[in-house]
Amino acid sequence: MPDTTPITTDRANRVLHLFDAYYKRVFCFARKSLATGAAEDIAQEVFTRLLQVKDLENKEVSSSYLIKIADNLIKRRYNKNQRKNRFIDSQREEAVRDLRHYSPSSEDQQWSSMEITKALDTLPSHERDAVRLVVCEGLSYDEASASLGVPVSTVNNWKYRGINKLKALAEAADETNSFKNIA
Repeated sequence: MPDTTPITTDRANRVLHLFDAYYKRVFCFARKSLATGAAEDIAQEVFTRLLQVKDLENKEVSSSYLIKIADNLIKRRYNKNQRKNRFIDSQREEAVRDLRHYSPSSEDQQWSSMEITKALDTLPSHERDAVRLVVCEGLSYDEASASLGVPVSTVNNWKYRGINKLKALAEAADETNSFKNIA
């Protein structure tokens, strides 16, 4: 349980001593499961959390205790990422399903590759790239995020806006074609 007492100089010095003694071990442990940057974050988080451990002054702290904190943080991070990825994948599957099941008002009205390309070209470049990478090429949001150099949430927003603009464009084209068929 986190301690609500203020951080004293003695507590800070103890954590600093433990940091000096065990940081490398904790980092190496985290590095076995994570990229270097993420492993550094976990190792630093271990010692930040150690500052808040209740009754730290009276505890014997070993490297295995610190590694267990790191292990719990890694598991928590993994589970959080899994939940996020499941949500993002479900959103992508829903968007693909919407695009595949979109049926024009008349059965003979299907878009050609050229028409799809023209429709995509009407989107701003960032939305077009997000739709192309996630929907057309099937990249995960994480992969698209890395490719575009923006956060996952930004890719999700761009894709969502792009899909909605494409749907509106398709509906407008359908209305125009229905008027042509009436005349």
